[in-house]
Amino acid sequence: MLGGCIAATILAGHTLAQGAPPFAPPTGELSLRTALAATLVANPELAVFSAETRAREARALQAGLLPNPEISAEVEDFAGSGPRRAFRSAETTIRLSQLIELGGKRSKRRDAALLERDIAGWDFESKRATVLAEATEAFISALSGQERLAVSAKLVELARESLRSVDASVRAGASSPVERRRARVVLAEAEAQHRLLERELSAAYQALAASWGSSVVTFRSVLGDLERIEELPPLEGLVQGVGANPDLARWTTEIASREAELALSSAGRVPDVRLGAGPRYYADDESAAAVVELSVPLPLFDRRQGQIAEAKERLSKARLERTAADVSVRSALARDHELLRAAFDHARVLRDTILPEAQGAYEAATEAYAQGALRYVDVLDAQRTLFDLRDQYVATLADYQRALTALERLTGGAAGPTLEQETRP
Repeated sequence: MLGGCIAATILAGHTLAQGAPPFAPPTGELSLRTALAATLVANPELAVFSAETRAREARALQAGLLPNPEISAEVEDFAGSGPRRAFRSAETTIRLSQLIELGGKRSKRRDAALLERDIAGWDFESKRATVLAEATEAFISALSGQERLAVSAKLVELARESLRSVDASVRAGASSPVERRRARVVLAEAEAQHRLLERELSAAYQALAASWGSSVVTFRSVLGDLERIEELPPLEGLVQGVGANPDLARWTTEIASREAELALSSAGRVPDVRLGAGPRYYADDESAAAVVELSVPLPLFDRRQGQIAEAKERLSKARLERTAADVSVRSALARDHELLRAAFDHARVLRDTILPEAQGAYEAATEAYAQGALRYVDVLDAQRTLFDLRDQYVATLADYQRALTALERLTGGAAGPTLEQETRP
């Protein structure tokens, strides 16, 4: 799987480098699926990780190459005195030498570089999951912002209707002018809140567009269903999916990489051999002879002690970090599972019990006020309670979707499938 991901990443990078068609930001009504597709294609942070993966692939290629041979020329016994004046007795040696690496250094170096490349692949997968989760959260904020704005619009409309009703009642002498003033305050407050929510929604749209590197919002609205909620399976069932989390899966490769670094450091204790050979020419009698050179460093002082000790410590550190990462992911999983269950229970109670009761109370208060059996302030109280609960319901649904996104990020799942709905014609 990882090799395929790396190959796909490298291929995507080459395709972009060769002049792929320019990215076109999404327009119209934006679904979560389209938003995530745009994020995968054009997110600037993912492009950085893709470039790093290709760079490490190139490093692995370099690590497997043989050392270059060396050619050298040496002239002796010239520009002296007597018979050694000028080049009369000069000896010229031309030597071709090659470093011969022993202890399997080249293969171990290439293995270590390939594992570093694979770590970059896992880092890309981790960043990809994080970017998709962040884009999903931005989509949820935009979708909940739309829902809150719709609730606010209904409140403004209702406040205007109430003002007209109270105004007519005041003119008929059935109500006090104080109630008309109170109705105007309620309308002004509702309109101010509506303008604030419009600005917050605009900011949410901008944050979502930034997921694919755009500074301009080109879509009209987002399309999804916050109310598609369902109860999750027990925590024990989700724990089994933790292994698919790239933040944890990468540590198997990380530890293998540290083991490869230790093997490479240990191989450094074996000295390399340099072998050279070539002809030597004698100017005094115009004769020639062969020269062979063999050099081997003596490992008397530097036997890679510090490098080997460092590699061992880094291997031990990687094992400890894997344990810490596992604990962190499992703790976050338990926490987000509780948050998700709490949001689910709260949303269900609001939907099935509290909101219907608040709606009934508001309708009863409105009817009683029309019959003169209630004061306008009591109607306002029932109205405020109803719309506060509706806003709270939207916020709870958004919390549920965010907790679900966090859970799926931890278990390596796809982000936010419950938000999808059929695209409108």
